[in-house]
Amino acid sequence: MNAGDEPNRVRGSADRKVLRPAMWQQQDRHIILGVSHPSDDPSRHRVFEVRATFDAARDGWVASAGEQDLNEQRGDWGRVLTGQNQGQAFPTAAACLGHATAAIIAAVDRDAQDGL
Repeated sequence: MNAGDEPNRVRGSADRKVLRPAMWQQQDRHIILGVSHPSDDPSRHRVFEVRATFDAARDGWVASAGEQDLNEQRGDWGRVLTGQNQGQAFPTAAACLGHATAAIIAAVDRDAQDGL
């Protein structure tokens, strides 16, 4: 294949990444996640908005989350810490959101154990 046959590629680029216009960028995906408290006390349940954003530099999806207060106001966005790798990139939005969900539930459970 000749360089002229690749209109979306950078000529002479070592990594040969495809350049995409802004309209081709991956759209953020998000979920609203309600996590019940182990005590089953409704006033202690927590609600999060979890967002997966495509990071082109890392060629993968990364998650951030904001917790809602009792007035349904979302707090500051924070990166979801997933295990030993603090900003792990995932190949799909679904994998990213699934992993973030598991990490958030584990953190809520740890908080509940600390509070007992």
